[in-house]
Amino acid sequence: MNNCDKGAFFQPWKPGWLTRDKRRFVRRQAASLVVWPVVSLALGVLLWVVLFSMLDADRQRMEDDALRQATLLSATYAQQIGRNVAQLDQLTSVLKSVWENAESMRTLEEIQKKTGFIDNTILGISVADTDGIVTSTTIPGALGRSVSDRDDFRFHQSHPTPSLRIGPPLKSLLPETEIVVLSRRLDHPRGGFAGVIWASIDAAFLADFTNKSSLGATGVLALVGQDGVLRAAKLGGTVESALRPKVIQPDFLRAGPWIQGVSHASWFADGIRRYLASEQVPGYPLVAVVGLGAEDVFRPLQEIEANYRRIGAAGTAVFILFAIAATVMSLRLAWRKHCEETIRSTYRIATEGAKEGFFMWSPIYGKGDSIVDYEMVDCNERGASFYGLTRKDLIGSRLRQLYSGPLLQELLGVVTNVVEHGFHEEEYKTRSDTKLDATWINRRFVRAGENIAVTIRDIGERKQLEQEKSVLAEQDTLTALPNRHWLSRYLPLALERAGREGRFLATLFVDLDKFKIVNDSWGHSTGDQLLQAVAHRMQTVLRPDDRIARFGGDEFIVLLENIEREANAAEVAQRIVDALAQPFHIHRQEFLIGTSIGISLYPRDGQEAETLIRNADIAMYNAKADIGMRYHFFSDALFARLQRRWETERELARATENDEFIVHYQPRVSLRNGTLAGLEALVRWQHPVRGIVYPGDFIPAAESTGLILRLGEIVMDKVGAQLAQWRAEGMPLVPVSVNISGKQFNDGSVTGLVERCLQQYGLPASTIEVELTESTMATNAQQVAHELAALRAMGVSVHLDDFGTGYSSLAMLHSLDVDVLKVDRAFTSRLGRAEEGEVLFRAIISMAKALEMKVIAEGVESDGQLRILQQLGCEEVQGYLMSAPLPASEVRAFQVPVFGQAEAARASACDH
Repeated sequence: MNNCDKGAFFQPWKPGWLTRDKRRFVRRQAASLVVWPVVSLALGVLLWVVLFSMLDADRQRMEDDALRQATLLSATYAQQIGRNVAQLDQLTSVLKSVWENAESMRTLEEIQKKTGFIDNTILGISVADTDGIVTSTTIPGALGRSVSDRDDFRFHQSHPTPSLRIGPPLKSLLPETEIVVLSRRLDHPRGGFAGVIWASIDAAFLADFTNKSSLGATGVLALVGQDGVLRAAKLGGTVESALRPKVIQPDFLRAGPWIQGVSHASWFADGIRRYLASEQVPGYPLVAVVGLGAEDVFRPLQEIEANYRRIGAAGTAVFILFAIAATVMSLRLAWRKHCEETIRSTYRIATEGAKEGFFMWSPIYGKGDSIVDYEMVDCNERGASFYGLTRKDLIGSRLRQLYSGPLLQELLGVVTNVVEHGFHEEEYKTRSDTKLDATWINRRFVRAGENIAVTIRDIGERKQLEQEKSVLAEQDTLTALPNRHWLSRYLPLALERAGREGRFLATLFVDLDKFKIVNDSWGHSTGDQLLQAVAHRMQTVLRPDDRIARFGGDEFIVLLENIEREANAAEVAQRIVDALAQPFHIHRQEFLIGTSIGISLYPRDGQEAETLIRNADIAMYNAKADIGMRYHFFSDALFARLQRRWETERELARATENDEFIVHYQPRVSLRNGTLAGLEALVRWQHPVRGIVYPGDFIPAAESTGLILRLGEIVMDKVGAQLAQWRAEGMPLVPVSVNISGKQFNDGSVTGLVERCLQQYGLPASTIEVELTESTMATNAQQVAHELAALRAMGVSVHLDDFGTGYSSLAMLHSLDVDVLKVDRAFTSRLGRAEEGEVLFRAIISMAKALEMKVIAEGVESDGQLRILQQLGCEEVQGYLMSAPLPASEVRAFQVPVFGQAEAARASACDH
């Protein structure tokens, strides 16, 4: 054992005092006289290198800060210009609309007096007729001037676009003023060019974004069109002329509006380098450009450089003194420090952590002072237990006794690295042939003098916990299937393999059809058990190599690798559909849910995981809408259809804000006396581009987005207002029925909606009737019953629309106690064609009479249908035989067809 002698270094009277350890120490310390000055010199050089590097870094940082500041200012400037132009855009749009729709108001003064639209901060608003003559203006001296030769007038004259045009800068009629003109085309109500409207704004206003403190004395601010024309400019705190700029050169504008980085020498007349950034003005063909001058940017750098030089000089002096003191003291303290540090570091490392095993290895030298082995000179009991030995038995052992073969060579390589670098730490899984009693080990080596201190800690439990956490992180706790996190990791790797091997990969998006009904009606516990049963059943029909993951809620993703054609994916999808079509038995209850599946194929439908899942989701929604097919492959047509649906939803939201809806009224005729018995309110969307849009094209979108609630309020308000107007005109009122959606009943707002309408327009309850469908009754019977009871208590009649196409039962009809059954046109169309059609209708009328309900036949389109309905005792009819839906203006002129009187007499005779 080589222990450090802490006594005096020089002991020549003792035999063998100059041990091998002391000889090695002397060789190391002999160079100390040179080391410290060299180290000090190196530190001094390093200090200057660092200072100059810091100076360069400061310079680079200032450049980067200048670019970032320019970027921030340009973005802020772009946002401000965007807001200002948007206000003018809106102003000109409103003035255009007012001007085009006004019948007599044809001067800006009248518009300003009536509407207050025109902002006094704008230099002027002008309107020119089709010949280019200014017919109205707020600019003195401009009235009557011809502008037919101006580019913007000719542009609007030849381009029928309603969009705003931002023209180049012009010289104003006002002295020393440049303006930027924003213009719109005016159209006649029936089409055709009607003139141009202009809004003039001071170019200096567009440049009044920031002050000199932000731009600096040499900073530049510019507003450039995408056409390369300067609209406004500012240098420091001074606004530049946009028509004849003094500093900005043509090369700057020819460089294009998208400018980023350091300017060229030819861009500015003053020759100052500037750091430039540009930003697109949101929604308009303008680019905001900001440039910060290099003189302003680097002004603080001079003081920083002076401080660095002072620091360098002081540091150099300190290093010189340090070299002298270190050289003197090093030899005096080196030996004692060497001995004390060896002992201190050895025991400090060895005693760290009570759960760690520690060992002290001492080198064994061979010929030529080469290390041939290491001896275990010390250890603790915990360390000995790793080898299945006691401390007494382990001390004195050598590495070559404990290890052999590849393990020994690996360990000696680690030791060599420790001797060279002083430290090594690793975590590894032990091999089957090791003597260590652990599966995972954390091992740390520290060189302490000639010895090596080793600490070993068993981390098997921690590794096992990490592995369990990793598994749990990628496993759905409810179904034990892989989860979305696993899918995000696995699918990209699967796509990479499919790409390398040139194979297809199918992604199946599986969505359960009626799971929400089960979950809401029977509780989450039943829903959870149903999901577990679904997961198990799906696994039984998949191939061994197929993968399934729970994507979330009642959605699953199935991955099919190594498929050769599209039909393989269809086969698996059909097996899933068939399996989930079978009933599930949970808590002695039977549940039928079914599924819809969307399929996307790699590489046809996408190259990335997110794209494939999205496209499979799109295909799934198409399968859900297709009653005859429970799975669908993705196609571009599906995506286009979904985009059209999104566009409809966006336009529908706008339509509810802009009140683009009108109401038509279809008459209902009494078969008893041939008179007008009532009207059904039918909403129409008056689309600004597509024209009249019928309910079938937008009601589903309104239902899915929740806009049906707002649309229902709009329709009810329009019906109430129309009834009040008819009453004021002296027209006899008949009841008007309004269709109410299931979402309105679920929201619980129907009673309040009708009550507000009646109170607002002072109408009796008998003038408003409510229509609902059978599906509404079946979805939320309890809520619907509560609403209907409240409506009937108010005296409002309730109609059950499209009867015979839904799922209502006799018990439900009786409990809800509706007043009228409106039989669907599907039954009416069978009358006169086949005997069973008349039988079905007779059964419906008999049931209605038993329940004391009135019957209205929808879709009556022939005299034969009308005669049969009279014979069967139907009270009222509605359909194109009587009248198509009418605009409100045509209802007053409606006359019951001639057949009404004769048929009414026949019906009266039959009654008697």
